[in-house]
Amino acid sequence: MKILKYIILSFFGLFFTAGCSDWLEVKPYDTMAEGDLLSTEEGFKKLLNGVYIDLNKDELYGQTLTVEMVEIMGGSYLIGTDPLTWGDYIDLNNRNFTTEYWRTRLDNTWDKAYALIRNCNTILEQMESRKSVFTGNNYNLIRGEALALRALLHFDMFRLFGPVYKLNPTKASIPYQTSTTLQVQELLPGNEVMRHVIEDLSEAERLLAGDPIITTTDHLVNHATTGGSNFLEYRTLRLNYYAVQALLARAYHYISSYKDEHQADYKAKAKSYAEGIINIAPQHFPFVNKANVLGTPENVDRIFATEVIFGLTNVNRNLMFKNNNDPDHSPKPVLRMDPALLEMPYFGGGADYGGSTDDYRYIANWKKSGNDYYFYKYADITDVGKIENTIVPMIRLGEMYLIIADLYDEVSERPLMGSWVNKLREHRGVEKMDESKYAPRFLGYEVVRELYGEGQIFFYHKRNYLPVLITFDPITEFIPASEKFFVVPLPDTESDNRQ
Repeated sequence: MKILKYIILSFFGLFFTAGCSDWLEVKPYDTMAEGDLLSTEEGFKKLLNGVYIDLNKDELYGQTLTVEMVEIMGGSYLIGTDPLTWGDYIDLNNRNFTTEYWRTRLDNTWDKAYALIRNCNTILEQMESRKSVFTGNNYNLIRGEALALRALLHFDMFRLFGPVYKLNPTKASIPYQTSTTLQVQELLPGNEVMRHVIEDLSEAERLLAGDPIITTTDHLVNHATTGGSNFLEYRTLRLNYYAVQALLARAYHYISSYKDEHQADYKAKAKSYAEGIINIAPQHFPFVNKANVLGTPENVDRIFATEVIFGLTNVNRNLMFKNNNDPDHSPKPVLRMDPALLEMPYFGGGADYGGSTDDYRYIANWKKSGNDYYFYKYADITDVGKIENTIVPMIRLGEMYLIIADLYDEVSERPLMGSWVNKLREHRGVEKMDESKYAPRFLGYEVVRELYGEGQIFFYHKRNYLPVLITFDPITEFIPASEKFFVVPLPDTESDNRQ
């Protein structure tokens, strides 16, 4: 069975990763006895760190779920029609997942995610009977992070392969793996998957109540002074207490799209969690310093590092740029936004659309060459040794403002939607928009400006069941919302296991 082979290879291969940042403190697996990993605190730390490392694989957040596949699906890139240039991306753009290439790609993403989920379950199961090996608050920290990682991976597999929640939250979707069993698990209704996601995140929030990040106010990645224990430092590079709360805001926001007797409660919880992050942000996740965007072009802070609530550290991050967005990339096509969309409405149009080339997000991440614009968020800065040069944002402060704005979906509430977007725009170098005339399409533009290249735009459209803007000039054209457009079929490995 392919999935079994993949899980086993992933579990035992986590520790061969070379060149990872010092903060991970990963010792190669083959220098340790297997029993050590499951019988010592350091072993559990290394198992957990291995999961974080593997999140950076191309199948997951090193490419597929951030800067490439899901961004194409969200309409972020202009995909041409020449098969010699665009090849398999044409099929993706047309939602043709039946080709050998995309069946394999989807298999790999699914298998990798569930392999890491099983590794989280191994940690959770084994540590339960070994509580005595843990010191200080490390049992709670490790268990909380493992639960949060399990929830994160399930949530993203659900958002990708699950139904449009707004239309049918009870439709069969994906399995939720809570043990290391290799038996095929049932496909749960969407609302049951999300119940498990929220339960895992809520328990992680409880366990992480003693997270050092809470009492640390250093900027950037909350590098606490803890006597040299990297496990307790750089907490924004782990699923920390506030990151779990931000994910709860994201989860409650997602399920509040469905109108039923629970919708008001879900909206209230999403707003409460998002607002809680916003309230502590000045001490923990301050908005980017203008000078770091405008004053040092060779070391520009393209990811707005201080605002990252949780990010991966990927020492090969520059490959995300080189393999996808680099104007010198050859022979594959270069993924870039349609110039007409970038110039208007995303970064043009002033008061009419909210776009401006004074926007920090434009200045930091876009460069024009000829008639085209190229996306540089993941390109190396001059000082390649800075930790900011490795961070891949997974959830950031700006999303909390956008989540709250998106909760105001009634016509009468649109000024409130606009007011929350304006609170974010104050820190992006652009003028406020007229809140009395605010409309949902403006929120969509802001989502693109804020989260481009981070894999969230497709999920925003799927959550709201919205058409995707693909051309603006000379005519405005959308891909209409449909289940075919938003629902990715289960991969072959999962379907085969059920036959």
